[in-house]
Amino acid sequence: MANLFVWRQLKMPIAAIIWLVSMLVIIISTYAYFPIAAYGVFGVLAILFFSGSDRLAFFNYVLLTVGTVFIFLVLAFKEVWTSTEQAQAIGLHFLILIHLFALYSLSKYVYQFRTENSFLRERVLRLEDFISEEGVLTKQEFEKQSTMILATMARRNETGYYIRIDVSTLPRRTRRTAMTTIGSIVKTTVRDHYDIVGKIDEHTIGFLLQNTSEEGMNIVKSRLDNNLHDRFEEQALEDLKWTVKMLEGKTSVQQTEVLS
Repeated sequence: MANLFVWRQLKMPIAAIIWLVSMLVIIISTYAYFPIAAYGVFGVLAILFFSGSDRLAFFNYVLLTVGTVFIFLVLAFKEVWTSTEQAQAIGLHFLILIHLFALYSLSKYVYQFRTENSFLRERVLRLEDFISEEGVLTKQEFEKQSTMILATMARRNETGYYIRIDVSTLPRRTRRTAMTTIGSIVKTTVRDHYDIVGKIDEHTIGFLLQNTSEEGMNIVKSRLDNNLHDRFEEQALEDLKWTVKMLEGKTSVQQTEVLS
């Protein structure tokens, strides 16, 4: 198990080293016969292998392997190579095959890394929709749930409120802690499994009060003010920016009008 882990960590660097070393040896062995511009083929090969999937890279590897064998055979018969020249050509072709295999291996490992990274990123985003600090939803999940809630409220002709608390005016070093604290306080103040709380951006906590009158909204806001006073200094509370929007017949929180 440990050996497998070590190999997974080393296989890409090893392939890269073999690829570079084989390229340098080929260049040193042939620079007297070809112009410098001809070695641009190495760049073309790299683009060819890295621009597609691992299957395409394998197809290119097989095609180039067979193609180079055919080219060397044609040149051998056409130029009537001597035994020494044939031995040199075999050695050169062996280096080319090593270079191509290292390039294919490297492109395969890079493709696997990209695929795994993309898969993990999707899993993280999916988990973030449901798991967040202090039970506060991500913006994506908040917007998704609020859209469903507002659709239900619109069918029932219910009224609700969307309230945001912006901490961007607080000192930079305290904003993250303030966001966590406010999110926790709001979550414990509103109705559990009924109202929703979300992190709208890096500086804003938002919450949706469904099927709530203006009087009910003021009660929640007053209770929230009291809870915030227990955790924040007066100056910090004055720096918080509140936005209240009424929800009635709306399909998303972005369509609401600011009341205060």
